[in-house]
Amino acid sequence: MTTIRDIARESGVSVSTVSRVLAGHPDVSPSTAAVVHAAIERHHFHVNRNASNLKRGNTTSILVIVKGRYNMLFAAMMEHVQAAVTATGHTVIAQYMDEDANEVAEAERWVGEIKPCGVIFLGADAGHMEQSHLLGEKCPAVVLTNSLDALARPGISCVTTNDRAAAASAIEYLLDSGHRRIGVIGGQPAQSAMSAHRQRGVIEAMTSHGVEFDLAKNYIATRFSLESGYLAAQRLLESAPHITAVYAMGDIMALGAIRGFYERGLRVPDDISLIGHDGIEPASYVVPKLTTVRQPREALVTRGVEILMRHIGGDPTPVAEIMDVEIVSGESVRRLAE
Repeated sequence: MTTIRDIARESGVSVSTVSRVLAGHPDVSPSTAAVVHAAIERHHFHVNRNASNLKRGNTTSILVIVKGRYNMLFAAMMEHVQAAVTATGHTVIAQYMDEDANEVAEAERWVGEIKPCGVIFLGADAGHMEQSHLLGEKCPAVVLTNSLDALARPGISCVTTNDRAAAASAIEYLLDSGHRRIGVIGGQPAQSAMSAHRQRGVIEAMTSHGVEFDLAKNYIATRFSLESGYLAAQRLLESAPHITAVYAMGDIMALGAIRGFYERGLRVPDDISLIGHDGIEPASYVVPKLTTVRQPREALVTRGVEILMRHIGGDPTPVAEIMDVEIVSGESVRRLAE
């Protein structure tokens, strides 16, 4: 039996483009629509509307679950999500929730109520996803920025970066700049797989260079917000007063930390160096300009939406893709004299 995926392959277009042609959306060029219609006629292809309605809940909406109300990375990614999803002919329904909440349980509640075509998670833990009963073949889902580890369930995919390697690269950058007494401001490893992976990357990088890292004193676990970074910076100075550099697992934390250090009489980078993580836009405008590990947020979203459309189109094959990060040098890390 011919599927929408077969039509897309023969026409040389995406599944989402075929879906838009079938729905009569005007944003497909006449030449492309003609090619798709020709393939449809050759195969006598037709959409099973009853099956489609049952699967999609008679809606064209995509539910987006944003984990972290103050996460500026996700706020920036939402702009790309809105554009990418709208281009497929679907609409976005966004739900923001606390970073400590169970995002999958919240998603399942909304899936039961509004019956979206699919779900996009900006931040989600594999442990929560494993407990899901609705997500997958019944309602496809894609997780962005978090790995699903060994989870290989049909209809559930992820597009992310290697958090462990990314955190290690941040520490390597500080080590290469001559720093050995390094503190870290991060999330709660017990509650966040992402924070756990980044913490592991920190420890591995330090260990590989023979540098001692006292987890109890040099790691402050907190929330991803300006205020949390501000307070964590001061706590870190109390527990590890001799540090010369800090890695903040989120730029939002790093921005708050700059003020926290300032109020303790320390200037960045003259007195203490600082590197962030995410590459949010404000990091380029703060003084000093923040050195950061930048995530490819637009590429993450574009690929994630492509995969979700493939799932919605009938291909439940799970995908797990990892994209590269880059360190963007700013003005917040000072090289120590050897």
